[in-house]
Amino acid sequence: MTRKFALAAGGIVATASAVAVLWGQGPAVPATAASNAATTTTVSAVTGIGKHGVSTFPLAPSEAAEQRVAAYWSPERLKQASSYVPSTKPSPTTKNTPSAAEVGPGGATPHARAPHTATPPPVAAPPMVGKVFFKVGDKEYWCSASAVHSAHRNLVATAGHCAYALAQDKPVENWVFIPGYHDGVAPSGIFVGHTLYMQEDFAGQGDFDRDYAFVTVHRGFTWQPYVENGRLKYRAVDVGRLEDRVGAFRFASGKSLGRPTYVFGYPAGANPDGSRPYNGQSVKSCKGTTEKKFVSAPTWQLEHGVRLPGCPFTAGASGGPWVTGYDPGKRTGYLSGITSLTWNLNGGGRLDAVSTPYFNQMTQRVYTEASKQGTG
Repeated sequence: MTRKFALAAGGIVATASAVAVLWGQGPAVPATAASNAATTTTVSAVTGIGKHGVSTFPLAPSEAAEQRVAAYWSPERLKQASSYVPSTKPSPTTKNTPSAAEVGPGGATPHARAPHTATPPPVAAPPMVGKVFFKVGDKEYWCSASAVHSAHRNLVATAGHCAYALAQDKPVENWVFIPGYHDGVAPSGIFVGHTLYMQEDFAGQGDFDRDYAFVTVHRGFTWQPYVENGRLKYRAVDVGRLEDRVGAFRFASGKSLGRPTYVFGYPAGANPDGSRPYNGQSVKSCKGTTEKKFVSAPTWQLEHGVRLPGCPFTAGASGGPWVTGYDPGKRTGYLSGITSLTWNLNGGGRLDAVSTPYFNQMTQRVYTEASKQGTG
């Protein structure tokens, strides 16, 4: 069915090539799109503290806000977005750390060397893995994310820094999730963020032991082209609930360390030596066994990180799922972490490990609260 907020009346006009790049199934070609006059969603910067220390922030809870966010993300804007890396939270007594994801040899684990891990053959990308796009200040960015099971079938898991901008001390704007994104194509539709759920210490203190977020989303849509008065326009067509559309990982917390784990994401950023082995246009995977001890990184207020050595992901992989019990045939498993930081253990020019906050009882509380919200 056609969504109530048909956007043709709002002046969304694009050339035919734009729909081929993002929404079509054909080869990617250069696209242009006329700028639209949609305004960004106004987001409250006031933390809503709920039960058990869970912070909630409205992203686009109303139909009008959902429409504005949907209209904002033209195919051209999605193409221009950049991979995002975190910064630490500003404070009166400490200097804000520049945006950089890697932790070098001068950090928590000087001179550590990652054990050699053979690169596994690529696995089919799970359909519930995708990209989140959002705005911070006047720039557009993206991270990785995945759908996670909930009773209302509308929940996305990602990194906290991919939903809350610590440097600005407020949620990001215009947050959307595109599952299955690849090479400019959105095969399963676009899902606008409704409400952000976090552990209060991430927004409040910038604690990277809590660098995870769960976001409820509206029903998804895709753009349907039509011609009116000789002009090509687009209206939003409903594609249903997220989990009904692409499935979801099951949530898991309190798992022991030293477990075989798959990590998925869209790495794209540069290594310390300037090389760029990934372009962020398709899902990549790492497979290995997590270390049997927690790791720390004081700069990021990380004390209980779970690290996977041998994974060379770069910026852009943030927010991607860590999956235990992964079944490559069914392409599903248990979400036991999300990529938070990338590491340079050897002190060379290439990143060689990733880490996630440990999913514990606090994570379970955030997930449980987010799972309760229906979004239509």
